Amino acid sequence: MTAPTASVRLLTLDRDNDRCVACGARGPLEFQHRAAVGQGGSKIPPLVTEGLMLCSSCNARAEADLQTQALFSGWKVRRWVPARYGADKVPVFYTPELSWWRLTPDGERYEVSAAKVAEFMEFVYGDEWARWSAELNRKRWA
Repeated sequence: MTAPTASVRLLTLDRDNDRCVACGARGPLEFQHRAAVGQGGSKIPPLVTEGLMLCSSCNARAEADLQTQALFSGWKVRRWVPARYGADKVPVFYTPELSWWRLTPDGERYEVSAAKVAEFMEFVYGDEWARWSAELNRKRWA
């Protein structure tokens, strides 16, 4: 995948308060592409709404044992979502702040209610959103 430009990387670091949005670690941080672009990647650099800062551990785990959590939390989005809705429309859960946010193209974010998040995510993902929620609840109480 094409790396973000220096300005996108700086905007993303600033917006995410120089910490991992998943666990709050201060580093080492990596730019997480929210949507996979397929084998061979893309030659188009990602926009600030298409990335987050994750620590190296959470970034690796978002593709492995944290994949359901990453999708549920908006740290990752299904490949088709940006083309259909725009990555900026998918809210992101910032674990250190325990709150949901919408990302803006200018590198800002604004808080959204959990009810609005559920409404939008159910619209986008349908039954898949409910399955992710159920799976995460089972793990939480296991």
